[in-house]
This record gives sequence, structure tokens and C-alpha cells, in this order.
Amino acid sequence: MVRYFPSDDWSALPTRFGFWPGNPTTTGVVSSGVFSARLPVVCRQIHDKQPFGMFKGENGMNYTFSTFLIEAILIILFIKIVYFLLRPLRQPRIVCEIIGGMMIGPSMLGRSRNFNYYLFPPIANYICANIGLLGFFYFFFLTAAKTDVAEIFKAPRKHKYIAAISVLVPIACVGGTGAALKEKMDVRLQKSSSIGGVTFALGFTSFPVIYTVLRDMNLLNSEIGKFAMSVTLLGDMVGIYVLVLFEAMAQADGGGGAYSVIWFLISSAILAAFLLLVVKRTFERIVAKTPEGGLVNQNYIVMILMGVLVSCFLTDMFGMAIAVGPIWLGLVVPHGPPLGSTLAIRSETFVNEFLMPFSFALVGQKTNVNLLSNETWPKQVSPLVYMSIVGFVTKFVSSTGAALFFKVPTRDSLTLGLMMNLRGQIDILLYLHWIDKRMVGLPGYTVMVLYAILVTGVTAPLISFLYDPTRPYRSSKRRTIQHTPQNTEMGLVLAVSDHDTFSGLITFLDFAYPTKTSPFSIFAIHLVELEGRAQPLFIEHDKRKKEDEEYEEEEEEPERMRSSRRVDQVQSAFKLYQEKRSECVTMHAYTANASKHHMYQDICGVALTKKTAFILLPYQKERLQDAALTELRDSGMLSVNADVLAHTPCSVCIYYEKGRLKNAMVRSSMDPQHTTNSSHMRQEMYRFVVLFLGGADNREALHLADRMTENPYITLTVIRFLAHNHEGEDEREKKLDDGVVTWFWVKNESNERVSYKEVVVKNGAETLAAIQAMNVNDYDLWITGRREGINPKILEGLSTWSEDHQLGVIGDTVAGSVFASDGSVLVVQQQVRNQKGGDGFLNGKFDYKKLVSPWSHS
Repeated sequence: MVRYFPSDDWSALPTRFGFWPGNPTTTGVVSSGVFSARLPVVCRQIHDKQPFGMFKGENGMNYTFSTFLIEAILIILFIKIVYFLLRPLRQPRIVCEIIGGMMIGPSMLGRSRNFNYYLFPPIANYICANIGLLGFFYFFFLTAAKTDVAEIFKAPRKHKYIAAISVLVPIACVGGTGAALKEKMDVRLQKSSSIGGVTFALGFTSFPVIYTVLRDMNLLNSEIGKFAMSVTLLGDMVGIYVLVLFEAMAQADGGGGAYSVIWFLISSAILAAFLLLVVKRTFERIVAKTPEGGLVNQNYIVMILMGVLVSCFLTDMFGMAIAVGPIWLGLVVPHGPPLGSTLAIRSETFVNEFLMPFSFALVGQKTNVNLLSNETWPKQVSPLVYMSIVGFVTKFVSSTGAALFFKVPTRDSLTLGLMMNLRGQIDILLYLHWIDKRMVGLPGYTVMVLYAILVTGVTAPLISFLYDPTRPYRSSKRRTIQHTPQNTEMGLVLAVSDHDTFSGLITFLDFAYPTKTSPFSIFAIHLVELEGRAQPLFIEHDKRKKEDEEYEEEEEEPERMRSSRRVDQVQSAFKLYQEKRSECVTMHAYTANASKHHMYQDICGVALTKKTAFILLPYQKERLQDAALTELRDSGMLSVNADVLAHTPCSVCIYYEKGRLKNAMVRSSMDPQHTTNSSHMRQEMYRFVVLFLGGADNREALHLADRMTENPYITLTVIRFLAHNHEGEDEREKKLDDGVVTWFWVKNESNERVSYKEVVVKNGAETLAAIQAMNVNDYDLWITGRREGINPKILEGLSTWSEDHQLGVIGDTVAGSVFASDGSVLVVQQQVRNQKGGDGFLNGKFDYKKLVSPWSHS
């Protein structure tokens, strides 16, 4: 068998992207929409479908399906390798996927004749290319299904102005540049529709691109991330209509005249009306039939995914960009639970991890850097390069300048300007569409793909370096329990993920004993994992309640009807607790819909803006549900506590409820100051102990315990651990500890329910033995500091045994099953004040670790 290889100038394209005009058929020459007339005939033997064996002398690569399997393995493998290698450089996934796809193309390994012959023959390329197109279509559909179009009407006015400026200025400048270079362009690029298409692509920033890149960079829930998504969403909604107009111009340039343009617009209007009036209402009926809190029926999901293919067929038949159909269909899907979340759960992993690699393989097969030569530079490449440079500069300057005009901080304005230049999936598909519409050739397409890699690959690390999402939460002011004056209102943030954890935390709050003279202002946040939505959602229920009273029959009602029963239970519990403690507690309820990696930003943001003294969190661990012994519950919530501890603007308390307190109903109703309930009930005494090992965290824990001494149903024992012969002590910390302990003892010396002891130890083993000896006293609650400022000699040898860092060494020891205590555990971390006054290169400080991270971190 003889095979002739195509030259590097041309590549076999699927039917949708063949752009060379067909030549008359001649002997020995292929003429079709799939292969160019310039391609030689490729003859391959057709094998039967019976199983083969390498031991029988058969070559598995002669079989199309076997070739396809090895192609799928190589494509996914190359992308994963590139992602692993570029991850330390903070490269977003889109850059790694494009480069991974280019590895199999003519720019890299595809230059080898043997590689092409055995692994990527034309027939297998055709299959991979069409699977890649399906990947693009389903990706855009799922992203659009997560998009809340209603956010456009809720966007602040300055977002709308910034969006308009960041789009109109680049379009005007790039369009002017294109008009000036028109005489020097290739014949295909000289068309008005071609220049308009390039101008449109460089002027707009796509919401799906911003969403995916910010998701990879963990900036979705940051202030600038929300800002950028709001601005790009506004631009995208305009861009959809502009794209239709450019498609209409292309119809006119194609020779159809005004007649084809009119019918094109009519067909587009009919399709849009059908989606809004028929399909959207069908989706709403599906939501209404779905049980509350459940997933949508599998048959409906299959029909919707088939509907994506139908939308692609219709838009392609009408002459529109084929990706418009999935986007329009996704926009009419009700976002969030149950339909949007079920679609994401059922299909997102398969689309992103299996179909999309084929999409980038298609991109890589068409990208050929060898075509960028002196011959193609003057007419095909240079005009696109100049227009791209003008587009980048004007978009950055206009976005940054508009943000600065509306008094956005300088650092955030610069970050926004960089974000608005990010390029991704929808831009790549648009470049492929240019080939389909014969607007550019492969050299022009290649330079635009390289532009997307360069811009996104450079700006993404700059964004990570320039913008620190944790920076807004740092505070130089003291926001601690220790520095909150007595007999004043103390603010705290309470964050829970379900009703069970909240019931435990309110038991602790009752022990903390708020009164009329020392009330609590509680900002309670219900944490809900983000599903079926692109934009994080933060709901202030006090504000929503006022809006509901004014607009009872507005659009918010269907969304509330779709809320799960568990959400209602938590909010009802917030409301009930407020009613029972109305004279000593003020409750403000919130709901935070965010991914688990970003929940800490909502918690810390509320703590900062409300100037609270501490954050109260339930202890999170992987635990088995009673109803399903093999299922892990709240396994992803571990990162929430860790992130809050790392970035908190105030003190943090982590409460691990177990033992007798788990079912305790402590309601100090006998004290008229503490509650409005006048009934009398028998109260048992509870035994609390403070393990005071020194340092800032333990001083904070002692101040919190001091507030509990006001509760007449609590006895408190304070155990102070001192190092033998003062070994390892820090003189400054020792003085601060002595001052706090002296203050506490003088204040409570006459209180018979408070006792104080000191224990001298030589190492961690003696510390552990002393704590174990106290276990015979059967304490109901163990209170201790987490770690800051503790004499290392006291903990010598214990750190290696600690498995849970959120509780610290002592907290983990007391909470462990080996300790065999039924008492609950409270671990306190005092606020770590920010004394740097800023960070980053804008303040003359550079930290290379922010730019390059270890491979071990995602």
C-alpha cells in the first residue's frame, strides 16, 4: 500500500470548515467538501470488523476504531501533561488545552510523516474534528444554562457604562485600523463582513471565557471577579445581536443580496420566538413537575441534550453561526436547581474531560506556525496582527480608564483591564468559523490562535500577581473578643451548611450568655454549594424581605419556589431563634451560593463590613451519614474552615459538638435579662474547663470564657500550663499572659463557680498526661487556643500526632476518639492583624512565590 502525504500548506478539514473552492474533478484528484482538490489520493485497505491479534501478525493501527482509541488517549494525555507542566506558572486551563492540542498538529508532532500515517490519518481526523465540534456546542450550552440573564437588569449603572465604553472604544479603533489597512489585505479579508467580524471578535469579551478562566484562578467570588462577569455579561447580550447582524452582512457578501438577508433575519426571529415562547415554558413545566429538592427526571435531561443537536442543525440550516443555537437554548434554561444543576451534574464532567479535548485537538490540527512566512505576512498575517495589537491596547486602556473614572481602586481597575482581554473557547470557535466563511486562511487563523495563547497566557499570571482576593479582608484594626468592651453589643458571624450544625451552634450561643446589657448581633450565613449557576449569589434576606413585600408577584417568586426544603429549614431556624431571643440577640440572615473553595470570601466579607469580633464555625470533618454508611457527608466543607482561619479579618471560634451538650437545651429562662420567656424550668449545672497554654489564641479563649461566667448554670475551671524552669518562654508573651490571667482572677476571685489552677510540665508528654488526668472530672466543654504564641516546649513531641490542623494540637488531642471524652470542644484563634500596609509591586514589594506555585497545589 502506498500513501502520499499532504503538504504542510493544507490540511484535511471536516465539511463544516472546508474553505477552498472545489475544482472540477480530474483523474486521480479528490474534489469534495472534505478534502481539497490539492490533496492527493490516499488509499487504505478496508479491514473487516472481526477481532484481530498482534500475535497473528495483524497491525491494530490498520483499523479505524483502534486508531480512534489511541488518538483519544494521546489527545487527553498530552493536554494533561501540558497542564501539569504549566500549572506552577499559574496558567489557566484553556492555555494548556490549546497547547496540548497543538502538540498533535502540524506545528509540532504532526510534522512527522510517520506520526500522521499511523496515528492521525485523514479519516480518523474527520471523526475527531466532529467530536470536537460537539464538545464546543455542549460546552457553550452548559455555560449559557448557568447564566442568569436577570443579572443584567440588576447590574449597577456604572457596570453598564464601563461595559459600553470597553466595547465601543475598541470596536471604533479596531474598525478604523481595519479600514486603513483594507488595501493591503487579502481578498477574503477585504470584505466588509470580514473586517466587521474581526472587529467584533476583538471588541467583545465573552462571558463564558471570563467565567472559565476566573473559575480556574479561584476568583469567581472575588469582588473584581463579580465585577468582570457583570461587565462581560452586559457586553455579551449586545454581542449576540451584533453577531446576527454580521451574519446577515455575510449573507449579502455571499451573493444572496437583500432577499437572503431578509429571510435570514426572519428565520432568526422565528427561532428566537420559538425558544422564548415554547421551549422556555416547557422547561418551566419540567421544573414544576420535579419534586422539591430532587433531580430532574433522566428522560427530560436526555431530551434537552438532544435539543442541543436540534438547535445546532436549525442555526446551521438558517446560515447562522452554528454555536448560536446552543447558546440561545442554554439561555432559556432556568438556572440553578433543579434543572440547571441536574444538567451540570449529569453531563459537565463528560463534556469538559472527554469531549473538549477533541475540540482543542481540532484547534491544534488547524494551527500551523510553519505557514507564518514572508509570503503570508503582508496580506494575510500583518493586518490581523496590527488589528489585534490595537484591540488589546484600546480595550485595556478603555476598561481601566472607565473604571478609574467611576472611582474603582487603581489595582482593581488595572486587573479589570487585563481581565477584559482574556481569550478562550468562544473566540477559538469564532476563528474556526472565519475559515468556514472564507474570511481568513490558515495563516490568519494560526496567528489569531497564537494571539489568544499569548494574551491569556501572559495576563492570567499578571492578574494572579496583581490582585490578591484575600487582600480586602485584612484589617489593621483590633476586632477581637478581648478588645470588645464589656456591656456593649458584640457582633459575630455564624456560618452553617445545614440545620443540624446550626442547632449545635445555638446551644453554644446560649452558653455564651447574651443579655440585654451585653447583646449579640449575629450575622447568620447559610452556605449553599453553587450548582447550575455561573455567577455566585449572595442574598441578604432582610433586604429581600422588603423587596418581596413591595413586589410579591415579581420574578423572585419562582426562584423561591425552586429552593430546596433544607434551605427553608435553615432560614426558619434563624427566624425562630431571633424571635425567642429578641431582647438580647439581633439576627441578620443571609444565603451564600458559592463553590466550596469560595465560601470563605462571603464569610470574611460579612465579618469585615459588619466589624464583627469573631466568626463562629462548626467543626467540619468527613463523617458517615446514619442513613448511608458508605456515603461521606460534608467532605468538601473542610476547606471552608481552613480558608477562613487563613484569611479572617477577626477572631475565629470552631465548635465541635458532641457528648451531653449535643442534646442539651440550655435556656436560661429564670433570668429575666436573658429571655422574654417567663416560664421556669430546672437547669442542671455544666462543667467547663479552659486549657490555657499561653499566647494570643489562649488569651482570646480566656476572654470568651470570662463572658460565660455570667451564666449561673456554668462552673468554669482554668488550668494554666507553665514550662519547667521557664524553659522556651517568650518574655513578651509571658508578660501578656500574666496580665490577662491576673485580670481574670481578680475579676472572678469572689465567684464560687470559677476556679484556677497551674500545672508545670517539662514536655508535650507531661502536658498530655496532665490533660488526660483531668478527664476524670467529666467536663462538658473543653476550651483552648489554637496555636499562636504557645510555648513550643509545652507541645514538644505532640505536633507529629496531630492530624487535624483546624483544631490545633491540643484541640485535636481533646477531640480525638483516643482521648475518650464526651465533652464538646471549642478552639479559638485570635485575629492576626495586618501591619504591612499593603502588598504587591504597586507598593514596591515583590514576592515571586505569588507568581510561581508548587506543583502540589492546584
